[in-house]
Amino acid sequence: MRRMGGADAFMLAMETPRAYMHTFKVAIIDPSTDPQGWCFEKFHRDFEQRAHLVPFLRWKYADAPLGLNHPLWLEDEDFNLDYHVRRVALPQPADHKALCEFMGSVYAYQLDRSRPLWKCWVVEGVEGGKVALVTMLHHAYVDGAGASYGLEQLYRDTPGCTPEHVPPWQARPTPSWLKQLWLALRDWPALVLGGLPKVISGLRQKKALERQYAEQGKPPHPAPSMMQQTPINRVLSYGRTFVCDSMPFADFKAISKGLGVTINDVFLCCAAGALRQMFLDGHYDPDDSPLIAATPFAGKRPEGMEGLGNFVTMDYCWLHTDIADPLERLHAGHKAANEMKEHLKKSVEMNADFSAVMKIMPPWAVKAFSWWLREKKQGSLSLFGNVALSNVPGPRKPLYWDNYKLANWFSTGQIIDGTCINMTMWSYCDFVNLCILADKKVLPDGWKLFGYFKRELETLVSLTPQHTEQEKLAS
Repeated sequence: MRRMGGADAFMLAMETPRAYMHTFKVAIIDPSTDPQGWCFEKFHRDFEQRAHLVPFLRWKYADAPLGLNHPLWLEDEDFNLDYHVRRVALPQPADHKALCEFMGSVYAYQLDRSRPLWKCWVVEGVEGGKVALVTMLHHAYVDGAGASYGLEQLYRDTPGCTPEHVPPWQARPTPSWLKQLWLALRDWPALVLGGLPKVISGLRQKKALERQYAEQGKPPHPAPSMMQQTPINRVLSYGRTFVCDSMPFADFKAISKGLGVTINDVFLCCAAGALRQMFLDGHYDPDDSPLIAATPFAGKRPEGMEGLGNFVTMDYCWLHTDIADPLERLHAGHKAANEMKEHLKKSVEMNADFSAVMKIMPPWAVKAFSWWLREKKQGSLSLFGNVALSNVPGPRKPLYWDNYKLANWFSTGQIIDGTCINMTMWSYCDFVNLCILADKKVLPDGWKLFGYFKRELETLVSLTPQHTEQEKLAS
């Protein structure tokens, strides 16, 4: 039994029948590295032997009695791996686009809250003889950094490794309602009284800092209340569009080194350029003002919690869809990202960042806020800004599930009312993998936006000094 943290509880409380708060973790397996080839039954046995390495796979949640505290994680006494791991065959033409279409369709369903909040579709028949492990995992369990750690627990950096010891597992009995009530009351003072004064003081300091910025003539830090209304900001429908593909990591490194920016700056620039072109296609003028992008940041994880819980915080930066020139946009984004990092650092020091506030927010307050955003603001205001952007560094060396090589890895977050597009970038080995998750009514064709992103990347590569010099030598 474990009490959820504030950010964990936030992920549950923000969920609605249309705003799903689960994530995708997609592993592309290459069975050709195993002399015996692919065998589902063998994979299933291996999964059973590895489940203890990621304890939350057997956890279901329980609301605190009377909503007096954050929910609990309890071990599922009826845990059944067969319910969570499902075998399917990819429909023809069984190419990568067909896989993405399958993933978009299964994403658009809520997970059953009476069971552990995850499912894994073992998708056979993927092009090239590969197998896709499409795992839908609720964000309440873990953030991106924790998921990366969990990935490295299930997989190994050398082939043929299996768990040396598989401990017997027996679910601990679920505590009675009265005991859960007592635990909620016992933990309440530490939760609220311990954190509330610090957060109130921090928010006051933050407000004073904003006034100081204004007096010094500095531009205001972006916030959701400053969102401009665009065609991509509305109340969610039920459908989802999901696309993902790989790009060479070498291109990002060449731009970073050649133009003096970070990998994340390149990501922001390409995302802004892609969205700008999408706006122009829809006859929407992007030149009035930049968008506001919400970006998560990994926080400090307590010892023993490397693969558990959400210790992520969040801040906002200007996304310069209003700048046509790619180099100018890149350097404006670099400046905006640095300002965001400085603002976040001060917010964390003041105990006034997103994570600190979520620690003391009761679930009923989060649900009420979510209802207000959906019913009263109608998508004109969102905690995730105009667009959600995330960049997570993944493993740089290939991983293996027994003898099966992990050929590639994709991951995405979620969208909420008002923020209908999420672009998540996750690196693996020599690839940079981009996932685009969107409301289907806002973005029926995700490949067009992905193509615009790749075009922006190619443009930046062509502007690096090294590429320019190569062109001169070639001519």
